[in-house]
Amino acid sequence: MHTRDTAAAGARPTPARPRIRTVPLIAAVATGCLLAGLTACSGGDSASSSSNVTLTIGEWTNPGAIEFTKELNAAFEKEHPGVTVKLQQAPTANGAWQQLTSSMLQSKSVDVLAQFAPTQQGFAPSYTNMKPGGSAALVASGQLVDLKDQPFMKSYDLDRQKAAVGYKDGIYGVMAAEYVSAGAVWYKKDLLAQHGIEVPETLQEFLDACAKLKDKGVTPIFAAAKEGMQGGVWQGIMNQTLMAGRPATDSVKVSSDRAEAFWKKKESWTDPVYKEISEQYQKVVQYLEPGATGVAQQTAPGVWASQPDDFPFLLDGSWDGAAIQQANPKLNLGFFMLPGTDDRAANRVAVKPDLTWVVPTSAPHRDLAMEWLEFFSRPENYKKWLTSTGSVSTQPAVKNTGLPWMDWLNSHMTDSFPLLTVPWTPVGASTDAAGPDLSKMAPVGSESVDTVLERSARAYQKAVQ
Repeated sequence: MHTRDTAAAGARPTPARPRIRTVPLIAAVATGCLLAGLTACSGGDSASSSSNVTLTIGEWTNPGAIEFTKELNAAFEKEHPGVTVKLQQAPTANGAWQQLTSSMLQSKSVDVLAQFAPTQQGFAPSYTNMKPGGSAALVASGQLVDLKDQPFMKSYDLDRQKAAVGYKDGIYGVMAAEYVSAGAVWYKKDLLAQHGIEVPETLQEFLDACAKLKDKGVTPIFAAAKEGMQGGVWQGIMNQTLMAGRPATDSVKVSSDRAEAFWKKKESWTDPVYKEISEQYQKVVQYLEPGATGVAQQTAPGVWASQPDDFPFLLDGSWDGAAIQQANPKLNLGFFMLPGTDDRAANRVAVKPDLTWVVPTSAPHRDLAMEWLEFFSRPENYKKWLTSTGSVSTQPAVKNTGLPWMDWLNSHMTDSFPLLTVPWTPVGASTDAAGPDLSKMAPVGSESVDTVLERSARAYQKAVQ
């Protein structure tokens, strides 16, 4: 449902991925029964229900999320007599969603709007002379309502919300979806069991598993290297390495401290830690399918799922459960986060903030918009949202029990942390400035670790001079 996912901090961003990639709606949704299941109290006593009003919701096009929102809107209308909810949508391709967003904001016609979470990377300090863009610009210019004191926000992890859409003392949205992207690994449970391999908990255990599989004639890892999906390995190792020994609540500080150090030339891509991360990355990527550079992301999940006796591991984000299950419904599917270090305690889940509901200050029906967000946030409704989208829950009390492959994630989310962000990079800078070009680094490419890191370091220094 989104454009492609940008990479975690430190490495060149992986190609964009559709956000809110869906898992097929459960049968009740497909047959229209979701309406009955969504919590709605008959005879709702809304302050807005005494007159005929139209509440407008803007959301980018994605089948599962859109269908859920339509059903939710119907249930909301039932609870609020006299209210009609209008859903405006457009695909993210070719700038259509950006155009619709601009049109709705300019006309002051939208009440609740989906946005990409800006994260703290969007708010560089004044000494950089970098101006916020995208949703961060809406926040910084006062065009979005601060939601931190709304009662429904108590259902969410406020530290995660601040990391996703916090600015100064406010929280300017409800981050409703998160995904695991950097270091995400899908696996075939039956194939691992056949070879006596358990889900690894350290990097060495993962490497040992790959070596064992290769010795048995099985190609360990499948990935769409044509579009840089192997980069998630580098990013996953980097996140866990830099966050080692730090509480999850420190992720924003770790990102901002690193960004400041890069900007002020106290740190660089050639620092020893990035060389070590790159060398660990190379150890993993040597087990990639030899033809990975010719594999496209659009087809990779289906191709991988259709071969149950080979490629135990797939490097791909947690959003692609739907595509995998559709390609092979019989596949006993599992998911875990690549253990990027040999320190078990450091190998935690890093999640990427995604779809965030915001309320423009120009919303025609601001109070009703708050009621819609409260309705969306009710645990019974939010749980159905998770099932329809495959998102990681942003409500601590609500688990992703509707999806079997979520079992590992559900048991490892207590100490997870928001993905580290990339050091501030001025507009117009070379793409090398944002991190190493892993398509050129061996073994996928032909260049050495030192060559790639040195080019990134030079590009960054040139960008900030």
